[in-house]
Amino acid sequence: MPAFPNGNATPAHHHHTETESSRSTRTRGSAGQVRARRRWPLAAGLAAAVLGAGSLGLGLANGDEAPAVSRVASATDAGSSAPAQAPESAPAPAPAPVPAAEPAPAPAAPPAAAPAPAAAPAPAAPAPAAAPETPIAVAPAAAQLANSGAPAPTGVPGNWTMTFADEFNGAGLDAAKWSGCWFSPGCGTMNKVSTSPANVSVANGNLSLTLSSSTTGALVSTNPKGGARPGFQFTTGYVEARIKFPGNANGLYNWPAFWTTGQSWPTTGENDIAEVLQAKMTVNYHSGSGSHNQGGVGGNWANEYHTFGLHRMANSSDVYFDGVKVKSYPTDDGNAPQYIVLNVGASSTNPAYGAPSQVMVDYVRAWQ
Repeated sequence: MPAFPNGNATPAHHHHTETESSRSTRTRGSAGQVRARRRWPLAAGLAAAVLGAGSLGLGLANGDEAPAVSRVASATDAGSSAPAQAPESAPAPAPAPVPAAEPAPAPAAPPAAAPAPAAAPAPAAPAPAAAPETPIAVAPAAAQLANSGAPAPTGVPGNWTMTFADEFNGAGLDAAKWSGCWFSPGCGTMNKVSTSPANVSVANGNLSLTLSSSTTGALVSTNPKGGARPGFQFTTGYVEARIKFPGNANGLYNWPAFWTTGQSWPTTGENDIAEVLQAKMTVNYHSGSGSHNQGGVGGNWANEYHTFGLHRMANSSDVYFDGVKVKSYPTDDGNAPQYIVLNVGASSTNPAYGAPSQVMVDYVRAWQ
């Protein structure tokens, strides 16, 4: 686009309707007239100068340099039609203001706003990542609650702490808890039969005590008679076993028993929690003052698992079958330490036994 005398690419006012070519022609014509006037008499030149000064004053009064120059050019065109063309070197100084128009780079300022996106990093997404900590505190507490509870005695109220337990889930008898002999050293005889470790086995979560003949039975205890190896014993508390005794609808076989006793029998006492005598289930107590037969407990106790328990207290004991108290009696053993015994032997009054004649024990537990 042609340059205007004021150095701008476009006119300052848009109310002119003439084309760029006509403006250029008129501009060149005006320049020719100016050079022609230089040859006029001095008076005419002075008059023109006065006229130009007046026009320039009008432009300055408007405070707008570009429109003033434009108006000057228009006024000159009105008084001349000569098409003379002359070098346009004279107007050259006027374009000096052109650099001022350079502010066009100002639009580049918007890119400066680009730093605003830099604020995008502000979404410190890592902060939410702290949320996973919440499960870290929760995952450990639940595990402790699940593993802290121990079985309680069957049907016996109270706040109990387990002091002994064997669930018989291993591959054999736990020698740290039990002995397969009645005496130490040697196994000796109990209930008229020898107690053979070969007749004691652990399998499928059960302890098995077998009467293999009329003269060979089985026994386990937590503290062998003679005290050669100290084991579990208690003065007060609760002991419980889940047992299946051999027998049929007519009665129980042989002479099996679940009981507790001390090292110095009979003064340290004996509690026969579940003892088969003459094919019947009975409860008995022995001490230095004699035997105190508590009698039988009615019901069919053969070939099914039942729980049998003893609550030993100061100067008295209670016996529970399947969580129900069936016997209660005074004791005079001074609450001497007693250990746990399970055994099976032959009975002179009930010789019937089958093959195999076994006492099966699911677990033995004790609480204080």
